[in-house]
Amino acid sequence: MRHEAFLFVVFGASLCFQQANFLPPAVREKKIDLLSPDGPFGIGTRTYHWVDRSRHEKASKDPAEFRQVVVQVWYPAKSGKEPTAPYVPELNAYRPVWEKSEVDLAIRTRTLSHINARPVSGVPFPVVLLSHGWNGTRSEYTSLAEDLASHGYAVFGVDHPYMGRIVLANGKVTEATEDQFQDAAEIMEYYGRDLQFVIDQIAKLNAADGDKVLGRSLDLSRIAAIGHSSGFSASSTACRHDHRIQACINVDAPGFKTELLAGLHQPLLWIRLERAGPVPREFLQTTTAAVYELQIKDASHGSVEDWDYLRAASPREREAAARRLILIRRYVEAFLEKSLQDHDSDLLSNSETKAIKLERYPAR
Repeated sequence: MRHEAFLFVVFGASLCFQQANFLPPAVREKKIDLLSPDGPFGIGTRTYHWVDRSRHEKASKDPAEFRQVVVQVWYPAKSGKEPTAPYVPELNAYRPVWEKSEVDLAIRTRTLSHINARPVSGVPFPVVLLSHGWNGTRSEYTSLAEDLASHGYAVFGVDHPYMGRIVLANGKVTEATEDQFQDAAEIMEYYGRDLQFVIDQIAKLNAADGDKVLGRSLDLSRIAAIGHSSGFSASSTACRHDHRIQACINVDAPGFKTELLAGLHQPLLWIRLERAGPVPREFLQTTTAAVYELQIKDASHGSVEDWDYLRAASPREREAAARRLILIRRYVEAFLEKSLQDHDSDLLSNSETKAIKLERYPAR
């Protein structure tokens, strides 16, 4: 297998921006609200551009170019008058590389996140790291991130340059490529290090003299990592190496054999949408942590993203997309409540309905 195809073939490509529906002029002009969160808190958001000066950017021939990550955080916030964030903050940079229909849809999409809103005071927020799929960005998971923030989590959506089409601080948009890597192991280690670096930066934000908005608002003793499709190469590797992470979630990443999970010691939620197979039996026989295998029936690989909901050509299609996304949000929340806050949920019991099948493998 060619190295450049590893994330795309083994982990599954994210269906981020393929085959957008044609939108007539009257529809293009109509605003679309993201699926509403159902938690008790308002939502604030901030964006950071961080440079890891300990690592050279492998996709660059410039020895002076260091690894960059772009990170947007959604967090519980007080109700305020701050403006809401655009769905894609760097949209102008994407105009040359996206289809016009994609840009039009992003313009029409309204979020519920308020820029730099003051966080809710009181108990610090557990931290959730969220990694996008191949050729994707953090923005397409805004509904999931906003919902978790409304329930009390600080969700850090991490843009991985060259895994996705990512706008860097200088306005350059990276194209997804793996030509810079020698093998699959190097790919996983490199992207896993992105998340470890992000945790280091979050710790600096949280210091008493750190970020002016989020300083002392984050609980770094409760961290989880979520990866969709190729993004699970980052989150699973970070989970295997970094004991600061207490819970790990795979959203429909196929191709993970036991050897790729070896050393993952945290509770694991394994969400099957379309491409992921069952949890490897050998891994279940060796891990001592709890594992939950959730299969959402009649779902697509992109059901965790916003695009199925936003592109829906009819109310019926939008309702179906909303139903699948709500299921994902509820089970992710239940798993995080259990793993990070020790709150049990009936959702995490073995069950099977027309919509889902859940198997629970208790910790040993």
